[in-house]
Amino acid sequence: MMERSCLSTVVIVFAMVLPLHLNGSFAGADEGGREAGHQKAAGNILDGKKFKGQTGEKGKKSHHEDVLVFDGGRFTSTECFQYGFKSGPYTATVQSDSIRFEAETLSATHGKMEWSGTLKDDTLDVTYFWTKERWLWTTHREYWFKGTLVRN
Repeated sequence: MMERSCLSTVVIVFAMVLPLHLNGSFAGADEGGREAGHQKAAGNILDGKKFKGQTGEKGKKSHHEDVLVFDGGRFTSTECFQYGFKSGPYTATVQSDSIRFEAETLSATHGKMEWSGTLKDDTLDVTYFWTKERWLWTTHREYWFKGTLVRN
């Protein structure tokens, strides 16, 4: 009875993993069989890069300048430090002609920010959402950032 149970588990796991392997969905899969524009996990490919630019609420003009920093697998908005937002881990994927990233930063007093953006050439376009839950209501706002690579 025990052998049959283990064998069933192995068959189920194999059936789940095989399609992923055949579709090249593992992070180490080669690019050979992929369609143009398909994403590939890129690890910390943005590490060491800083982008300086303007930011504001969606649909409005620039509110202020910010510097977005990628370092050690973490993402930081320098302007958000004053509100208690710490750096957060980021993920990046390589597309055919750009790099896409996502990150989340948290503040004990001001909630969370969810960031997603695209780097093409030296320009970073970002959309981010600020959410702060309160006792009676929740604030949810959308912002934009557009900046260029800071060269040292």
